[in-house]
Amino acid sequence: MNNRTFPRTDFKSNQNDLMHAVFSVSATDIATVCKVDLDTVSRWKTGTEPVPYMAYQLLVFKALGRIPEGFGAWSGWHLIEDRIYPPGASFKGAARQIELIFIDHYRIDRQLCENQATHIEGLTRRHDFYKKQCGLESRWGMMLNNLFG
Repeated sequence: MNNRTFPRTDFKSNQNDLMHAVFSVSATDIATVCKVDLDTVSRWKTGTEPVPYMAYQLLVFKALGRIPEGFGAWSGWHLIEDRIYPPGASFKGAARQIELIFIDHYRIDRQLCENQATHIEGLTRRHDFYKKQCGLESRWGMMLNNLFG
């Protein structure tokens, strides 16, 4: 007979996330994060007492770095080490904290690049126009010079 029990909740939750959150974080860390005593943590781990909703959300955030439901547009984003990335993205392409500190500089740089590209396109159009115009004028000038010159 199997007497082994597992953590549980009284609400719909992902059992894999719950198991990972409860068993990958130390009991003292769980107690500190959730502001409960070690006996309560022990009851959660054995399934004697269900893990409360907020404790579940905090533990999933602590263990998986996933921002809990109810945080609007940020729900489901991940914070792992010094990186943040949206749902469905990979850790490799995530923005690092130092990059986020300088995000305003990236925006300014992008705007400057767009302005430069627009300016270069204008200069190129003008260059092409004047080149064509010079060719036309030089041909007419040579003809007039030969006729009246």
